[in-house]
Amino acid sequence: MDTMLNDAKIPEVVLEAYDLLLQYRIVDVTKPLYWNHTSGRKGWIFDCVVSVPYPNPENIPAAVDVQVCILEGFPFLPVDIFSNCEEVKGFPHQDSETGKLCLPAERLAPRNAERLVHYVNWAKNWLTDAANANLLKPGDPYELPDFSRKLLGESFPTDFPILFNETEKSYEKWKPYIGKSGIVECFVGNCIPAIFAVRFSDNSSIVWESEFSSGILDQDKKLIGNWLILPDIRFKRHRPPQTYREITQLCSANDLDFYDILKEAWKVENRDPEIGLILIGFPIPKIYGEKPIEMHWQPLVFPNLRVERKSVKCKSIKLNRIWKRLQEHDRFKFAQQLPWGKSSNVADDRIYARGSYSRSIRSARVAIFGCGALGSLIAELLTRGGVRVLYLFDPKNIQIGNFCRHTLDGTFLGFNKAKSLAWKLSRTNPLSTIIGYPIGIPLSPSSQNDAYKSLSRTDIIINSTASESAFDWLNKYATVERKQIISLFFNFHAELITLLISGRETSCDEIFQDLMSCVKKEQLPITSQEYLYQPSREEQIIEGAGCWHPTFPALNAHIYVLTATAMDIINHHIEQGDGKGLVVIIKRNSLNSKVVQSSPFVEIVWTNQYP
Repeated sequence: MDTMLNDAKIPEVVLEAYDLLLQYRIVDVTKPLYWNHTSGRKGWIFDCVVSVPYPNPENIPAAVDVQVCILEGFPFLPVDIFSNCEEVKGFPHQDSETGKLCLPAERLAPRNAERLVHYVNWAKNWLTDAANANLLKPGDPYELPDFSRKLLGESFPTDFPILFNETEKSYEKWKPYIGKSGIVECFVGNCIPAIFAVRFSDNSSIVWESEFSSGILDQDKKLIGNWLILPDIRFKRHRPPQTYREITQLCSANDLDFYDILKEAWKVENRDPEIGLILIGFPIPKIYGEKPIEMHWQPLVFPNLRVERKSVKCKSIKLNRIWKRLQEHDRFKFAQQLPWGKSSNVADDRIYARGSYSRSIRSARVAIFGCGALGSLIAELLTRGGVRVLYLFDPKNIQIGNFCRHTLDGTFLGFNKAKSLAWKLSRTNPLSTIIGYPIGIPLSPSSQNDAYKSLSRTDIIINSTASESAFDWLNKYATVERKQIISLFFNFHAELITLLISGRETSCDEIFQDLMSCVKKEQLPITSQEYLYQPSREEQIIEGAGCWHPTFPALNAHIYVLTATAMDIINHHIEQGDGKGLVVIIKRNSLNSKVVQSSPFVEIVWTNQYP
């Protein structure tokens, strides 16, 4: 094997992979294996030439120079392949700075010496598709241009991503503003390391205001920036502009003076963080080849005038002199690389693309009474499932003994459960309004005005208090106010969870009374003794010396699996929307001490529907 001298011993598997590639004669090696010290790319590199069909629609040359990097850890890491050919830059599925090719998932390549051959073949196929303009085909999911800045050469003034909320509906409002510019008001997140783009306006009025929960915005950290919209952000093929010259050319083609907008954004003396901000918007489709349906915002982030004034010794230096120096010789000169920041669309359809509850639940106002182990998990699942409005009620404070089953952690020790849970979950879903009330049942219209008003606006009430008196009060309230109520409770050891959902004509209490009748008449697959099990004093859990307040023993995993199953049933039932009442008993089967049995761990043992 022909290899150059290097200062690192080449592993046997790398030598074997390289020899195998040479035997297959897939490429012509122009510079054999050598060691690379570059941070993040430590490994063995060789240069080669790949043949491409020519002539081709993209005018890629018949022979393309390529660099292959076999990373340390081979064959358990990907193989990085880069184009060294200027004609092979700016394509989809390619890093816009380094020319690295985006190849199939590494799990599809074998983890042995054959791995290198697979990657080189993938690169050869990639180049063929690029030459024939087939990397993105009509019907493929749309891919954003690559804005990553690995080689910028200077640190960003902030690492916070810009979060925005854009949908197909909001895009209709933006259509008349393509080729225009304006002002954007942003806020730093409250304990969320992000900047929220909240309010967009032109010279006279608000164009669009994002629906972020006020609780997640730090009102003392407001940022003012500028926005502009281009009909297309691509400068060359699929690549966005990378220098100030290129973005100026794009803007000029749309009658926008980029440097005027840049100066306005730069001279705003935002204090925390001290940045200038321009959001550059452009329409994008969902499917490549189809019409745009959404506005995407990509930020340019740079130190503002306030930073510049700190850096010069003479504080009386005029603004225009500083600006001229930056524009002609420093940060904003034509050849300088653009400081593209990070951004993300946090609209419902985006952040819940991986999974969410039905739209019926997500659009409902939900109130949860009881924020213990059961209630906190229900609130967690609903929030992460996309529920937009959630009210939490519990008068108790979190105790150290709660942490083994509660979703809160030691940060909240001694604080109210409902308020603490609301604070935590508001930072999980920035689009949700989540309010905690440190009060219990009964609620009074006069003494707890805000809480009672929230309850009156509620569509669904969930009772997880394990209190009979709370259940009675909530049931009566829901019946009078014509609201749907759901009640859940465990038995001892959390072997069973019972789920009650009121119907259009049947209250939760009526369903519960029917259930108790069936239990006492032994009409269920489980005995009344098992369902109504009363533990002895010795079986109950006493958490230490003092007043005797027993609690039920149950592992967190058992509570979680039963609650998650119940929530799945609730989601399905509400999505059906037939207005029927429902009772479901879900059982957790104990595992055999010697082997794992084949019977289901969790099963529905009894269910009934009501009008």
